[in-house]
Amino acid sequence: MSTKSTGFVERFRQPEYTGENRCTPCTIVNVVIAAVGSGLVSFVVTPFGGAVLFALSLVTIYLRGYLVPGTPSFTKQYFPDWVLAKFDKLEDETPEVAEEEREPEQVLADAGAVEPCEQMDDLCLSDSFRKVWHENMDAINAEGTEKSDLGRVLDVDEDKLSFDEHDEALVAQYDGGRLGQWESRAALIADLAAAKLLENRYDGWDALTVTNQSRVLSGLRIFLESCPECGGDITMEQETVESCCRTMDVVAVSCADCDSRILEVEHDQ
Repeated sequence: MSTKSTGFVERFRQPEYTGENRCTPCTIVNVVIAAVGSGLVSFVVTPFGGAVLFALSLVTIYLRGYLVPGTPSFTKQYFPDWVLAKFDKLEDETPEVAEEEREPEQVLADAGAVEPCEQMDDLCLSDSFRKVWHENMDAINAEGTEKSDLGRVLDVDEDKLSFDEHDEALVAQYDGGRLGQWESRAALIADLAAAKLLENRYDGWDALTVTNQSRVLSGLRIFLESCPECGGDITMEQETVESCCRTMDVVAVSCADCDSRILEVEHDQ
């Protein structure tokens, strides 16, 4: 393909609705519309005309994410939320919990990471865990050892690991495939530093599934008192965010100074 034609394709492409941002329900709706429209053209005009129209429609959907203008808006408005949730990529961050998995609070309590607060009916970090966790985070942040630490924690080849940034999120790739995703580098640092500590303080850590370990580590981030990356204060607030398929209310934990997202969960969870 010539440089000129490639430039035209890139001008026509809409990255906000394609690739990892593609809305699956929108794509399905538009392919159905394209098929119905092309079928009518084949019946009323010529089969060849219908085939050409369908091919052009598929190219448009591939490059722009949708065929009919306004599809993302009316999909969010008229599709039931439970249907959109099935397709929403954020669902990957809250997988179904297996019966044999341990609850994060219980794991953290057994590891001596959290204990009853002295002045309120809640859980707080233990002083010993807080001290070593922060030392680990400071070391990872200063030395930039995220890749080697992640390779060791997951027992994979560090040389095949790489990180990609998508908006604020940090995505780990391994040997060409997606390995995991964190809200930010700060969130990754917090998880790696905690994993180092929990390996030694919780006897059954290696026996937990990767999903279970992830739930424990992300749950621990709620106890952060300062940002693992920039050292600023931690803020918590309710926000309305847009995913590829729907609008939802979330509780967002972020670094006040560098605006790194530490944790984001749907409000009703």
